[in-house]
Amino acid sequence: MSLADLVNNNLKGFDPKKDNINGGGNGLPAGDYKVTISEAGHHVYDSGFDCLRFKFEVVEGEHTGESELMNVSFAETSSKGNPIPDFVLERNMKTVLTLGSLMKADLTPDMFLLGNETDIHRAIDEKIHGHIGVLVNMNITERPNKKDPSNPYKQYEFSETEQPEQIDVDDDSLPF
Repeated sequence: MSLADLVNNNLKGFDPKKDNINGGGNGLPAGDYKVTISEAGHHVYDSGFDCLRFKFEVVEGEHTGESELMNVSFAETSSKGNPIPDFVLERNMKTVLTLGSLMKADLTPDMFLLGNETDIHRAIDEKIHGHIGVLVNMNITERPNKKDPSNPYKQYEFSETEQPEQIDVDDDSLPF
């Protein structure tokens, strides 16, 4: 992507007085994408937020080369001590099981019974670590965020897509 493309695609609406320079904006807009799972694993942010972090990179279409980050946590309480709603935890479980299935990783529902979110995140990380690079279809929908209208909630759906053909290269086939 050229500098002009970056300016046109990523700096529209950027307010240097208010916006975080390390953020990727709001990520991809609502839509359908063919993406590769370029990163996946356990991550703990400086704030202490413990999660599984997935990075998806678009491989074809108008947004090729752009990425979307998604964090999934199995903490049962927020940083303020409030309980996380059951529907959020259930959606997170279904999301991780779906991604694990698409990645051909051996994830099972009993992994969510390991006691605390860190143990759960680490166990899942061990299972998915070697399966990065898989192509999947990703659908993003948005719904309004009453507390912060400029930052809508995103919902994700993932499905299988055709994988590229493996090319075997050995030393004898290299030209040098």
